[in-house]
Amino acid sequence: MEIITNSVEDTQEVAQKIAQEILEHKRPNLVLLEGELGGGKTTFSQGFIKSFGITQSVTSPTFVIMKPYNTSDNTHTIYHIDLYRLNQEWEVLDLGILDLIKNPQNILLVEWASKTPKIWEDISHTTISFKVTGTKKRTINIKD
Repeated sequence: MEIITNSVEDTQEVAQKIAQEILEHKRPNLVLLEGELGGGKTTFSQGFIKSFGITQSVTSPTFVIMKPYNTSDNTHTIYHIDLYRLNQEWEVLDLGILDLIKNPQNILLVEWASKTPKIWEDISHTTISFKVTGTKKRTINIKD
């Protein structure tokens, strides 16, 4: 599915719909986010995380690699993960991602997952790719 967004708000609205589909078990709890720097991955993540009633600031976890957010009703934990600085599969596996995915209360948003493609091959996931097509315009491709 391809969606064109023309603003930050549009991108965050798409994120909210994806979050709802995960809660309704229409999508897996693992979302892989792909695209160039400035492509919209963090903007998407902000809308996604805030749709769960989380009010704290959502920034890219580039330096800390992983940030957990507990939903306002404490039914889920969203893990926002940025693999930009990691280069080896063992570095990703050392984060305990495979254990996190097994817990249905956990939802994982993984930026730069393409750096370790073999890890995700046999795990049910949704891939969301972002392409910059204008100053605020993005083409978003969603693939299960």
